[in-house]
Amino acid sequence: MNNFYNTYNARYLEPSQVAEKFIYSESFETLIKNRHSVILGARGCGKTTLMKMLTIPALNNWKHEKAYEIKKSFPFYAIYISTDVYWDVKEQSYDEQLRRFGNFADKISKFSVNSNVFIALCETFLNVLNIELNDSELKKEIELSNYLIDSWYLNNTIPKLEYVKEALLKRIDFVSQLVQDVIFNYEEEQNIPDFDFFNLSFDSSVSHIISVFERIYNIPKIKKWALCFDELEFAPSWLQDKLYKSLRSRNNQKILYKISSSPILPKEVEKIFKDEYSPSSGNDFDCIKMWNLSTNEDFSRELIESLLNDKFGTKDSKKYFGKNYMYLEERESYSATSLYLKEMRELSEKDYSFREFLKSKDVDNVNPAPKDLNQKSSIFRKIKPIVYFRNYFIDFNSKEKPKPQFRTRNKAVELYSGIDILSKICEGNPRWIIGLTNAILSKSKEINALPRVQYDEVINISKRFMNSIENIPVKLHDPNLTIKSLVEVIGNYFQRQVLGGKFIPEPNSTFKFDVDSKDFITLLEKGIFQGAFILVDCNNESFDFEIYDKKFKLSYLYYPEYKLPIRKSSSIGLSTILKENNKSHNLFSQEL
Repeated sequence: MNNFYNTYNARYLEPSQVAEKFIYSESFETLIKNRHSVILGARGCGKTTLMKMLTIPALNNWKHEKAYEIKKSFPFYAIYISTDVYWDVKEQSYDEQLRRFGNFADKISKFSVNSNVFIALCETFLNVLNIELNDSELKKEIELSNYLIDSWYLNNTIPKLEYVKEALLKRIDFVSQLVQDVIFNYEEEQNIPDFDFFNLSFDSSVSHIISVFERIYNIPKIKKWALCFDELEFAPSWLQDKLYKSLRSRNNQKILYKISSSPILPKEVEKIFKDEYSPSSGNDFDCIKMWNLSTNEDFSRELIESLLNDKFGTKDSKKYFGKNYMYLEERESYSATSLYLKEMRELSEKDYSFREFLKSKDVDNVNPAPKDLNQKSSIFRKIKPIVYFRNYFIDFNSKEKPKPQFRTRNKAVELYSGIDILSKICEGNPRWIIGLTNAILSKSKEINALPRVQYDEVINISKRFMNSIENIPVKLHDPNLTIKSLVEVIGNYFQRQVLGGKFIPEPNSTFKFDVDSKDFITLLEKGIFQGAFILVDCNNESFDFEIYDKKFKLSYLYYPEYKLPIRKSSSIGLSTILKENNKSHNLFSQEL
């Protein structure tokens, strides 16, 4: 997935660059509160963007109508720390070679984390001094730097913050060489040099150093300081354990924790939140689930309009991209000229199953129209997307044949174009939104984006997303199982629900995980992290540690591939889907 619309990846951008395209959102509003926060989401969902936006360089470069007021009352200084996979020594190739040296590997892991936090703290100090305080008094910086040098055992270092950072980097390199030396030249743990800096602890060190910084620069003790650990899912278990425990109210109220991680937390962390005095969402911290935000569609539209404005100087997305009648939330017309009723009449003529459904609901199958408000809401509005899709793809569906006869249509342009589709299909994921929108704009003129161009790019992103998951390494007992094959089985089942022989007014579009298989658990967890599967109906007040009995849906990016309307509806057990797949062998999908 490394190359999947990687045109915008906040991980490789400076905070000031992230701010240039940043759109204010519900998640950011929650994240900037003066309390601990945990933000969860799949890869590319915007977690890193949000975390970097907490920093002074990002806020300073943010041009938004709300920026001034937010900056003026911002309650903390953010110390941004990007998790490095090398912190977890147990996941490295040399882990086995270090096992004979007792706790040396643990020392290296903690040293790596401490060093990165200390470097991030120095960078934050520099940002506060250069951007916020505009204080370059050398005497103060020397006093602070000498304190850091003494606290962190940085001998022979010039007392300037930049040199302190250099000394920390130099020591990281020294310890890296020490690890190689130990592997090849040492036999016993007792003979390995033990340095004082191995005994440092970032949380206690940061706490007292911040107090010194505030004293030297006479900073009012109004603002707090936030340790912002990004992508914690890659961190060693000891660090995850430490940080999640720190979400509980502590004696030092000066330090906040802002953590980002993947949707499903490690099972080992669960015990932290199970005892009587464990931290709890809403009381001790805010839990932000990026996939469960009610404002994702509004955010997507605003980001699309921002990109449209940058390119062509207009924010009128409805006029530029057009509307999609299937998803219009305006009041539906049921007059004789109604496009929707026309679709219903056409479908009724060729689909016996739909005719039978209408009769069962006391609706005229020749000239279908709602008799009252109850029919409008309980029947007509509910079945609208299914009617459009069946009418588009089905040529004829008779009682005598086991499955419908399909039209030979290559492109469903009308079904997958318009601002309504573009703002839904990426589900608030900024990386996908930017990639898709820029691709459309690059092939469009100033007056509008043709539906065919939009459709082509929607299909392109759908196929690329499908292909990208083929490259994800997954260790399984059954080598024939892949994330892609699981997506295909689920997608084909949902397709049969929408376009099968029987008209189903509310076809299944979500599934409950009810399979007792370690391989399927691994597949689903990997897929969740990549954004292939999305948790639905989850509780914002609690974490998710396991997937069994949870409801999921496919990413909307897959829906064009399987000719599905973008909507969430009823659920079915994954075990049922797998059983039916074994019977049908997915022959249905080959006919479309």
